[in-house]
Parts: sequence; C-alpha cells; structure tokens
Amino acid sequence: MQAYIIQDSGFRIQDSGSDTLIITPEKSIGIDEVRQIQTFLSRKPIQSPHNTVYLKDAHLLTIYAQNALLKILEEPPGNSEIYLVTDQPDMLLPTILSRVQISHITPISRIAPINPTGYNLDSLTTREQALGFLDGVENWIHDSINNSPLRPPLNLRGGSEGALYEIINKTRKYLKANCNIKLCLDYLAINLLSY
Repeated sequence: MQAYIIQDSGFRIQDSGSDTLIITPEKSIGIDEVRQIQTFLSRKPIQSPHNTVYLKDAHLLTIYAQNALLKILEEPPGNSEIYLVTDQPDMLLPTILSRVQISHITPISRIAPINPTGYNLDSLTTREQALGFLDGVENWIHDSINNSPLRPPLNLRGGSEGALYEIINKTRKYLKANCNIKLCLDYLAINLLSY
C-alpha cells in the first residue's frame, strides 16, 4: 500500500471507476467513513491493478477517525493507494504523518487533464505549484498528441513536439536550480509563444 498527503487545496480528482472511492466531507470525517474505506480496500480491484481512496479535506478527520485510519495505515491492505488531500496537514496526528509520503505536487496520473491555455501564470507563487503546472502542461501536450485523430501523431504548431518538451524541461531545470519563479515562467511563456 502507498499513502500520500497531497498539500494542494485545488487538487482535481478524476474518478476512474469502480476501483476509486472519493470521500468529500460536508463538515467532518468520522469513523463511519473510515469503516467505508476499510471495507472498500478489503475487496479486490476490478478494473485497475489497485484500489484508490481519495480523502478530500483530510484535516476534517475527527480524532477517533484519525485513530481508526491509523490502523489501516499500520496494517495496509495490498494493492491500494490512499491520498489524504489537505492544505492543513498539521491538523493530522503526527503518527499519521509519519506513515505517509507528503507530496506538494499533484500526481498527474490521478488528476483530470490540465488545459493550460486559460491558465494564469501569476497565480503560481510557489516552486511546487510551478513544477506541478509544468507536469500538467507536459501531460496535456502528451494527451493532445496521443488522442489526435491524425496518424502519425499531430505536429503541434507546425513543428516538432520534442522542441516543446525541451522548453518545458529547461524551465523545470531552472526551477529546480532555485532560479526566480516568475523569471522561469516568463522564460516558458516567451519560448512557447515564439515557438
């Protein structure tokens, strides 16, 4: 089993069918929801290799629910993934935090495709958000190529897709090298527009 905390209040989940359980609380998450998770994870997956649980606003777990969830994390069922989505991980018990991997970047394989054409780059204020955005752009380009009705793969803007990936990878390299976030995104925008 793999368990993650996703620190992203804007995390968008793509429901992938009968092997996905999404819990979205109205006020709090109690023991009944944790029992639902336990029951769901105890069954074999039907369509995919594993069962996946998304617990939105995980910081709304009651103390009793957190202790019940801790038992699941301590004795994990096989073939399962649990995502605790919260922008307030400090509200969770330290014992839960010690048993999960904390991720600031939304896993692209688990979110709805991002269409970057209407995205406001000024809203990306942290390095993790900018890196997540780059992953989304790369995924969007990849999906555009693979889902094109044209075969061989569609050439975007009349050129090679490899050049687009190269621009994204250079921007990612600059971000990881601790360059100014705004300058990195400006570099990305200018090069994509001039491409």
